[in-house]
This record gives sequence, C-alpha cells and structure tokens, in this order.
Amino acid sequence: MKEERILIVEDDIDIAENIEEILELLGYVNIDVANSANQAIKVIKKYRPDMVFMDIKLKGDKDGIELGEIVQQMVDAPIVYVTSYSDPTIIERAKRIHPAGFIVKPFNTNDIHAIVEIVLYNKRTKPMLAEASTAKISSESPYLVTDAVYIKADNAFERVDYTDIYYVEANGNMVTIFTKNRNFTIRKSMKDMEEKLPSNLFLRVQKSFIVQLAQIESFNTKEINLKSGDMVQVGRQYYNSFLAKLNTITES
Repeated sequence: MKEERILIVEDDIDIAENIEEILELLGYVNIDVANSANQAIKVIKKYRPDMVFMDIKLKGDKDGIELGEIVQQMVDAPIVYVTSYSDPTIIERAKRIHPAGFIVKPFNTNDIHAIVEIVLYNKRTKPMLAEASTAKISSESPYLVTDAVYIKADNAFERVDYTDIYYVEANGNMVTIFTKNRNFTIRKSMKDMEEKLPSNLFLRVQKSFIVQLAQIESFNTKEINLKSGDMVQVGRQYYNSFLAKLNTITES
C-alpha cells in the first residue's frame, strides 16, 4: 500500500476512471478525482495531494495550464499533463509551469507506472538542504525596508506601510494607490505595481484592481468588500487564483 495522495483532474470520466484503476493496481489507495477547475481547487485545499495528473483541455473557463499555475500557488505537488495534443504552442505554454512530465493519450499501464514512480521518487528524495536554500532565496527581499514602500509625492518620497495600502486602481496609463492617510496618483502600469508590491500581501483581482489581502472583509464571485468600506469588482478570470490565496471553509 502506497500512502502518497494523487489527484486526477480530467473531465472525461472514462479516462479519469482508467487512470484511477491503473493507480489502484499499482498500490495507490489515496486517489481523488476532479472534473473541473473549481472542484480541483476544493480537493487540493482539503487533501493537499502529493502529485497531480492534469488534462490540458479541460472544459470551462480555465484549461489545464491556467489551472496548473493556480495549483502551484496552493501546494508543492508535481504536475503531469495528460493530453492527446502535441501542438507546439500548447507545449510552449505548458513549459512555463515546469511540469514533471507528459502522458499522451492513448496511454497504457506501463506509461502511468513509469511516470508516477519516477515523479514521486524525485519528490521523496529531493534534498532537504536544497529546499531550504530555495525557500530562503525566494523569501528574501532585495530591499532593506521590507514592510513599506516609498512613494514620491510632490518633491519627496513618503513612506507608506504595506498594511496601510487598501487597494490600487488603474485608469489608463495612471494608477491610484488608496491608503489609510491619502491617495497617490502616479504614472505606472498595473504590471509595474504587481512587481513592486509583495505577492504574499497583495493580489490582482481584476484587470484594473490590486487589493491588500489583509483588507478583505467579505467577498463573493463578483465583488470584494474591504475593511475600509470600499468595494472592488472581481474579474472572472482572476477569481480562482484569488480564491486559492485564501484559507476558506465551505460546506463541501
């Protein structure tokens, strides 16, 4: 009996059951199946899998590559793509999330056996020292002041604590930074703002809005209510990524 938990994300029930049966024959007993991006996110939050088999051509508003980017924000689980497509464009898109491998349909037991054993072996034997070193590097800021940003206002740079920033709104080639004490309107792009604000504290939730996560009072699929009393719209294509950043409790 093998204890690692494996998630299968596949909207074709026959293919999902085929992979599940093969994994059971190989001795894996902790197997979950999701047929959509939303269901996969719920399963990951609840069970935190060790490995994910992911169909690239998922039905719905997100394909397997977009979902893969969200999964990587949630859990340290290698992703193996299951696909019948060898389109170079798709392969190039998939490369950006560094998948652990590809399985091409139609596959057989030996294909699944080889990939799952290699991927999980690599995960189990990854040197702990290398992991700690990588984590340290990624968490270090290049700036000496790590709890605030300095915004140029008039002829001086004014310190603004990250906790005092409510949200950022774009308007053409300008952005307005809404803070506890005053608002700053500067010539910057939203991409620039995403790079300047730490990703563990701020998240882009719509084409024109970035919010401080600690400021969120309540939310639904369409809007976010902030502690400041402001309301920000959530973009449909941003919602799953936004939800993945938050610790939520649901009925199911």
